[in-house]
Amino acid sequence: MRKTLGKTAKRLIAAAVSILLVTGGAAGWYFGVYTKDFKVTSGDVFSEVYEGDFYAGIPYDDYLSDGEPPAGVYTVDIRDCGAVPDRADVNNRDAVQTAIDEVYTHGGGTVVVRGGSFTTGSLTLKSGVTLFIERDSALVASQNGADMDKGCLLYAEHARDIVLTGGGKLCGEGNYYSLAPAEMPQTEPFAETLGVWELRQEYRRRVRFAHESKYGNLVRLIECEGVRIENFMLENSAAWTLELNGCSGVQVRDLVIDNNRHVANTDGIDVAGSSNVVIEHCFISTGDDGIVLKNSEGLGTGDEMRDVTVRDCRVTSCTNAFKIGTETSADISDVLVENCAFFLNDIYPGGVSGISIESADGAKVQNVTIRNIEMDGETCPLFISLNNRNRDGEKDNAGAIDSVTVENIRATGVEIPVIVTGTKKLTVQNVMLRNFTLEYAPGADYYDYRPFVPAYEDTYPECNRMRNLNAYGLFARYAENLTLENFTVTPREGTRREELLMKEVENFVRV
Repeated sequence: MRKTLGKTAKRLIAAAVSILLVTGGAAGWYFGVYTKDFKVTSGDVFSEVYEGDFYAGIPYDDYLSDGEPPAGVYTVDIRDCGAVPDRADVNNRDAVQTAIDEVYTHGGGTVVVRGGSFTTGSLTLKSGVTLFIERDSALVASQNGADMDKGCLLYAEHARDIVLTGGGKLCGEGNYYSLAPAEMPQTEPFAETLGVWELRQEYRRRVRFAHESKYGNLVRLIECEGVRIENFMLENSAAWTLELNGCSGVQVRDLVIDNNRHVANTDGIDVAGSSNVVIEHCFISTGDDGIVLKNSEGLGTGDEMRDVTVRDCRVTSCTNAFKIGTETSADISDVLVENCAFFLNDIYPGGVSGISIESADGAKVQNVTIRNIEMDGETCPLFISLNNRNRDGEKDNAGAIDSVTVENIRATGVEIPVIVTGTKKLTVQNVMLRNFTLEYAPGADYYDYRPFVPAYEDTYPECNRMRNLNAYGLFARYAENLTLENFTVTPREGTRREELLMKEVENFVRV
């Protein structure tokens, strides 16, 4: 068991870190621990892998299978274009891109990757091309950031009818573009209960922020139509793993994402301004948000985003397993998430939120249904936040969260209550919480009562900003038409907190 530092020791450490930051001392790389990922520009690359960095329990055979390229279509093997396997010192970019271009020029078909791992720089996928990577084969990102001029390993823009399949993988070599963490991962439960803010700091000390050579995402698809990704693996991304930006008609199934869970900004799937998207039967293990929906003028088209379905997925994430936000200056509607498992129970602290629904920049987020979810090790089971960060500076107090149903939820190992919060000018509307069973993590109750909890109405919304609230079941503020039905919580023994704490809530009903 780990011995927890006392408050005095933590203050001394914080002071020492502050001195180093100001003076630019010997631990200059430490600056990254407390700054945004992409602002970190110096330090030594740290490629070592610690116990706990990668999840050990992925059931690959449940998602990936052997297969053969589609029969009866034009096919090009990258080895016939000069690709050389299993040579990290050989950049096969020209050979692989030649194969893609040849299939595209022919009018469509299949590019085959088999016979080992092929190092490459950025590649551009084109309309009508199926990228078939045979199981146990891979395209691997070059460890030279200069080879990744597209800011990703695989790129496509305005392409139609593209497919990733075969059972093989794309590997981003993410840990070769990151700095050292301040501490090793925590793989045993804490010896004592920590407050939520302390848990946040524990996690931040283990994050590997970006080296200056970091190239960007693993797969980036921009305004593509008819995208199919199935029987495929994405591994060790340096940043966002799969970005669907302004796309439509997307099907993702039987996808495994396996990232270093301490490399910063490694979202699993980012659905950005994309509509008519189905994500099902996927396993995602990552350091940042697992599956996240965003929509803004800076991401996607800025048009309304609608009809996104997520089902039968397992997500282990150090932050939010499923999230809407934070980039939300354009509307999001008609979202269904069902029959999923969200967990982080093998490294500590656990994930930030199992489910997070946020509108921060003026978007209307509405008609969201989330049901039949199992959680374990998520600090906050459900975080709903409407605020006025207004990042683009054009939609002051214009956002909304309306018509949200979250039902049939079982969460164990939680640290703080369900949170539903708006602002004085922006109230969360029409939320139904039905059939909830919550059970707190073992340990003594952590009591951090503050008579006034800030609204954080113009900042980045996150549940751990609110620390340990004086409620163990539900904290609700600035909401209208909030209904609880069959809501059961098992708190820590001896808690002094209230089950429900309501502030400025109109028309609250408990059944």
